[in-house]
Amino acid sequence: MTTAHTAAQPLGGNHIAAGPLTEPPAGRALLPARAYTGEDEFRAEQRLVFGAGWVWAGYAHWLAEPGAVHPVTVAGQPLLLVRDEQQRIRVFHNACRHRGMTLTEEPTVVRKRIQCAYHCWSFGLDGKLCAAPFYGRAKGSAVAAELGDRLALIPVAAHVWAGLIFVDLAAADADPQACAADFTDRLAPLLRRWSHIAFDRLHPVEERRFDIAANWKLVVENFLDFYHLPFIHPQVGPVAAALDIDDLVLRPDIMGGSYPRGAVGKTGKTEKRLPWLGDLPADLLERQDIFCVFPNALLFLEADWFQVIGFDPLAPGRTLEHMAVFVDRTAAGAEFAGTRTQLAEALFAVNEQDLPILRRLQAGRHSPAADATNLVAAWDQITALFQQRVADRAGYR
Repeated sequence: MTTAHTAAQPLGGNHIAAGPLTEPPAGRALLPARAYTGEDEFRAEQRLVFGAGWVWAGYAHWLAEPGAVHPVTVAGQPLLLVRDEQQRIRVFHNACRHRGMTLTEEPTVVRKRIQCAYHCWSFGLDGKLCAAPFYGRAKGSAVAAELGDRLALIPVAAHVWAGLIFVDLAAADADPQACAADFTDRLAPLLRRWSHIAFDRLHPVEERRFDIAANWKLVVENFLDFYHLPFIHPQVGPVAAALDIDDLVLRPDIMGGSYPRGAVGKTGKTEKRLPWLGDLPADLLERQDIFCVFPNALLFLEADWFQVIGFDPLAPGRTLEHMAVFVDRTAAGAEFAGTRTQLAEALFAVNEQDLPILRRLQAGRHSPAADATNLVAAWDQITALFQQRVADRAGYR
């Protein structure tokens, strides 16, 4: 796809990313309308986007204790998130090694073993086959060590960062050290930018699910659309605050923006300040960062709270969001209970304001006019870069 860069700058001096948009607009959409409505296109994206690299799969707080098992779906494939007895989070394909039945379809907590309901084969929290009753058509369920390894649950490459579980279905190596090295390398520019944040201190405040009547790409595009804030979310503050944002592209898979003075220029989320998320330098206390870690982790960071929207595309016109709010663990006590609630309610309210917008954006994709939509260079270069990334991965031309 041809890229034309723009050097335009807003009146306030904030940075606009170089991207594929020019003025006047080209008169056609970068992604075809069928990319938002078509079943064939949806299946291709599941395979080529969600099944071919690191993607968000869940939250560590879903696995609160050893033996916790949580089924999820990534790229249409059933997976199991498991916390083992050593507190390590593992991910396996959710399919018994006998007949392929899913082991569980509801979150549960087990005692050392995950059992298939079909023939009662049991697997340890490390994935190894532990028992297969009457395996040789005789009494006794002892399983030889070699058989336990040979018929173990199939592992998936996984890594946990900032309370988020990521998986890579295409990775050939599920070794934890290899996964950590690969994931860290991929996220390196963001990790450097956020090196002042103590992500190991995060405490989950609340999580809510949102069943969105829209294609997953519209969810991301709306998250990256800073233009709509003063019109749809007037509670965030005056128009001047919404305009004061820098486009940022850290890597092709890490894109978004930053409000240098967002934490003070916009309306406050709470009446009482929460503890900082680490030892923060004074010049970063006012900053708000908003990033998409492609394809499905949407991150919003301030000095004292962290918001995540991870999502699973269910159909061309349906996306399930899991939105969670985190604060520093020193804010987990009764002293900050009211402040935590106030923060979460404010953030969830902003997300809820977008729901009818997303529904109508999806409805509009069924019009032939959707192929003639026009992103504008002054506002939409980040959205255009996201669409270009999708086009490159999924093969749209």
